[in-house]
Amino acid sequence: MTRKRWVALAASVTLVLAALLWWMVTENDRRLDAQIRQALERYEQAFARDGVGATPTPPRREGYGRSLGVLSIEKVTVHKDGQTLTAEFVGALSAGACGADYTARAVESEHAVLIVVEEHPHVHVGARACTAVGILNQVTVRLSRPLGERAVLEAERGMPVPSTS
Repeated sequence: MTRKRWVALAASVTLVLAALLWWMVTENDRRLDAQIRQALERYEQAFARDGVGATPTPPRREGYGRSLGVLSIEKVTVHKDGQTLTAEFVGALSAGACGADYTARAVESEHAVLIVVEEHPHVHVGARACTAVGILNQVTVRLSRPLGERAVLEAERGMPVPSTS
């Protein structure tokens, strides 16, 4: 085999491996996107059946623990502008080896807003176990239009959460 063919083969193998790595790394993102779409669809179906205040059927869960690294929010406060929401959830301290940082986003549909809170744990050095009890944390998201009569859903199970003004 000539050098040119070896280079072409190596480039092809590298490209295939890069695509496989990308597919593996983004699998959880694709699963989370599907979970969000399904939660919003379940709410829209419940809304069509029951109107405002609808409660969708919760999804079946296999096993225990969090679903795809998203946190369940406890309650939401709607700011005066109607477009800014502050969500409260139980999580880790923001400082220290056992801490975590959080990002949040809102996914909107015609009759609901689903808030996705993702946890980004700090990497702890050594074999020390994290024993801290969760604390109440907050994140703020901004909607593209005022909340109005739309329901606020949490992303872990797609269920409505209490909201106050």
